Amino acid sequence: GQLYGDVLYFATEARAGWSHSDPRPLYFWGYFVGLNGVWVLVPVALLADACRQLAAAQRAIDHPRHKAH
Repeated sequence: GQLYGDVLYFATEARAGWSHSDPRPLYFWGYFVGLNGVWVLVPVALLADACRQLAAAQRAIDHPRHKAH
């Protein structure tokens, strides 16, 4: 949900021609892109980690270890 909201936030601002953001480079890149971009990177990192964990769990179920009797 967070990632969707961020993409929507950036997309609507881009479509409006960045008219609602401060045109000064420090504010635009530092505040608008930098600080808001963190909330894009965090969900992407969490999604990537979850995919790796799920893939490892699925591999463990698909190829169970056999006990030697």
